[in-house]
Amino acid sequence: MTHMMRTLLWLVEFTIIVGLAGGLVDMTRTMGKEAIKAHKTGIVSLKKLNESLVGK
Repeated sequence: MTHMMRTLLWLVEFTIIVGLAGGLVDMTRTMGKEAIKAHKTGIVSLKKLNESLVGK
């Protein structure tokens, strides 16, 4: 029984870690796309870039 509980706990921890890693990858891709857009449009204020990344 203890072995089964340890296995389930490991599985839950692994799932949480994979989920967090996936979220970080998505955020990194989004930031990269926003940086490319800002570079293509020319000089952009950092305030506007931060607002577009944060979503305000």
